[in-house]
Amino acid sequence: MIFIIGSSIILLLPVIVYLLQPLSNQKSLIFLVTILVFGGFVLNFISREPLIGSWVKATQSESILMTISRDEEFDKFFLNEYIFDQSSEEQSFIMGSQVFYKALEEQSFNSAESILKYLNVEFASENFQVPIFNLLADFRDEKYPEIANSNLIINVENPANCTLQLVQLGVSIPNGPGVNIASVELLSPNIIRPIKLDKSNSTVRGFDIASAFMQQEIIKIEALAECDNFIFEAFKTIDLKYSQDNQEELFFYTDEWLKREQ
Repeated sequence: MIFIIGSSIILLLPVIVYLLQPLSNQKSLIFLVTILVFGGFVLNFISREPLIGSWVKATQSESILMTISRDEEFDKFFLNEYIFDQSSEEQSFIMGSQVFYKALEEQSFNSAESILKYLNVEFASENFQVPIFNLLADFRDEKYPEIANSNLIINVENPANCTLQLVQLGVSIPNGPGVNIASVELLSPNIIRPIKLDKSNSTVRGFDIASAFMQQEIIKIEALAECDNFIFEAFKTIDLKYSQDNQEELFFYTDEWLKREQ
């Protein structure tokens, strides 16, 4: 906005000089044309539906950049006016996401978190659930890189009298959403080496092992082992509140497997 005002003053200087000349003989015409052109310019920029640009938008953009540079929280009423001045709900969400990523790019985490909370409340419908999880994941990974690398190390022993054909592992939050935060299926697995599960094994990005470590959740790990003639099951529960270095290791021993009823 300051740039626009400064440019306008510079552009008007020749006109002002001309009007101040005592020998100028077309002052009235030049003055009228200047008023019409500059007045139209101002009306265009303060209009809600401008033909070229917008003074309001320029002011809002400057305010956003200032808030981000100071790493301050966004004002809710300002966000309502700026984000919802769009043609559709989807466009409004895109606008809010652009502001979020600008704050994240500048590592202004207070600004980014404030608009993330706003988007999470205002776009609560199922259509925006996955995009919100993506924003949450990007914020977490940028602000807490050590949590982004959280993982489970799972050691598996064969069930008794079993030639192992397949191993399935699923991690969930008891009494939480009916979606695993991590899962993997291994054909003809090499169980000599531990199995590592991290955020890359999630079904929904952002609803994953890293988030469970961050929230210090209680998680349930279910294992299924398919042998030649039988299927075995086992499970364990872990409280991540007591984990160290954002990693947890567990073992499924031979005598812990239960044969599934056919």
